Amino acid sequence: MTKKKKLIRQIFPAFLVITVLSLLAVTSWSTRYFKTIFLENAEQELTIRAKLLQHQFADVLSEKEDRIGYIDTQCKKIGASTGTRVTVMLPSGVVIGDSFGDTGTMENHMKRPEIMMALKRQKGISIRYSATLNQSMMYIALPVMIDQRISAVVRTSVSISSIDGQLKAIQNNVFLALVLTILAAAVASLFVSQRITRPVEQMKNGALEFARGNLGARLAVPQSEELSELAMTMNRMAENLDEKITSLKSRTMELEAVHTSMQEGVIAIDNEERIITINAAAAKLFGFSVSNLKTRYILEIVRNMALEKFIQQALATHEPVEEDIKLSGNDQIIINIHSTALYDAENSRMGTLIIFHDITRLRRLETMHKDFAANVSHELQTPLTTVKGFIETLQGMMPSNAPGSYEHFLHIIEKNVNRMVALINDLLALSRLERLQGTGVEFEHQDLATLIQGAVHACDSQMKEKKINITVECPDNASAPVDPLLMEQAILNLLDNAVKYSPHESRVNVKVTPKEQQIQIIIKDNGNGIAKEHLSKIFNRFYRVDKARTRNEGGTGLGLAIVKHIVQYHHGNVSVTSEKGRGTAFTLTIPA
Repeated sequence: MTKKKKLIRQIFPAFLVITVLSLLAVTSWSTRYFKTIFLENAEQELTIRAKLLQHQFADVLSEKEDRIGYIDTQCKKIGASTGTRVTVMLPSGVVIGDSFGDTGTMENHMKRPEIMMALKRQKGISIRYSATLNQSMMYIALPVMIDQRISAVVRTSVSISSIDGQLKAIQNNVFLALVLTILAAAVASLFVSQRITRPVEQMKNGALEFARGNLGARLAVPQSEELSELAMTMNRMAENLDEKITSLKSRTMELEAVHTSMQEGVIAIDNEERIITINAAAAKLFGFSVSNLKTRYILEIVRNMALEKFIQQALATHEPVEEDIKLSGNDQIIINIHSTALYDAENSRMGTLIIFHDITRLRRLETMHKDFAANVSHELQTPLTTVKGFIETLQGMMPSNAPGSYEHFLHIIEKNVNRMVALINDLLALSRLERLQGTGVEFEHQDLATLIQGAVHACDSQMKEKKINITVECPDNASAPVDPLLMEQAILNLLDNAVKYSPHESRVNVKVTPKEQQIQIIIKDNGNGIAKEHLSKIFNRFYRVDKARTRNEGGTGLGLAIVKHIVQYHHGNVSVTSEKGRGTAFTLTIPA
């Protein structure tokens, strides 16, 4: 692990380095700037002198006969009085005058860059080492014009070694100032660094107190605006954190109490099927203690293939999953399992919460109830059939002169026997549907128009009696995987209700609508409708909105319950919408 450095050891060197680099950059730039200024000044002076000599030597070359000796003498006088080297050359490059050199021994200057520029009638400038004087020199050369032609080239030059000496002196002074400035900057940087880091160090110590759990401590507020805001913010944070921790502890204790006292088993597992938490009810269900189960794999405490499949399914989906499974032991236990996905603060899946309900007693009671209803209904069917047969026999044997009350009483007996037979048939149908649910039967695609027409024909007598017209809107290719007998029975029950509770000469509409992966069958009448408070209960067994009218119509109170069970058997659902006085619409929704 990299060793951490104190803040002052990071700030102070940074300040110092920035200061030194800045001063060095300024020194370097100023040195180059001064040198440029000196060279420009030297160039200007040499140019002025060259122009003066240009006109002077033009006059000499045009008048004097012994011009070469005169020019050399003049060059030496000018050089002695001004310290400037003056050189005059013919266009051929032969030197005819020089301030400090012997013209007889000097080489041809034709190839000098400044001479070549002057011969092109331009100002020639060059800085280079002079072999004659053994110094670095700046040269300025101008052409001497007579009658629009170059008669000679005059060149002025000066040593730039003196400039270098002046620059050296300036650099020494600047360097001394640089050293003094760096020392002053170091002291100032150290002072500023300490002023910045001292309150930060104090805040660090206060934050350590927070980290140790002492949330009652408070940070001192520094003078600087930024650090004072930071200190006040951290103080508020500590205060809020203290309140939240206290609240969280209270909530944790409350949740722990609820968790412990729950009768349902609760287990939270992670994505690897390890137990995150488990309550006493779940541990008792599997015969373990809570302390021995945390961090263990769920399948270590209960080896059940159905439970394993359920857990894998629950972890593979984000939707809730519910299932009943059986646990084998001394006594077989039936539990209802419901799972819900668990997410962390960043909304990432972290596992699943599973809730166990022991429904063994409930399922046994349901089985007893179903068996009782089926057995009683089956046993009552035979004597009722016998009674019905004797009623028909008595009606056939009744003499023509028998009192009318005999026939009336026999009709009442027959009507109630028929009602009991219908009730028993509906109970047997419900019992069969309850036993079929969850068996996973594969249905075959059936033409819905045929099923609906079959149900319509079954209601033909009631339709004609009340002069009710049934219209069917069904696409030609509408089909769904259904049990044809059961689905026709569900549609028939709804049509029978629609006809039964619709006024005379009204209309009942049946509409089939394909919708994505589903089929909707809507049966709508124009009857009196159902009040809102009854809508949630009409699919319950024996529930009647108008009990007196239902009995008169011959209903058993099981028709809609049968419809609900048939639709659930087909993995669909049934719903109802109605308004008092505006009719009722039942919607069957089944997978397509």
